[in-house]
Amino acid sequence: MNIFKKKKCDVCGRSYSKEEDLMNHKQTAHGDSRYDCKRCDRYFSSMEDMRTHLQREHSYKN
Repeated sequence: MNIFKKKKCDVCGRSYSKEEDLMNHKQTAHGDSRYDCKRCDRYFSSMEDMRTHLQREHSYKN
């Protein structure tokens, strides 16, 4: 068991260590194609668009 799994799917309860992995799971397993920015009220249809937004608008670095 990986003790670093922190992000939990609100639909099925599966856990992931990275937010990106959780979002990819939700999109493929549950048909969720909306990526919400946790820092503002914007949302995006792809992970890449949200990542670009985070980098430009919130100075987020991976």
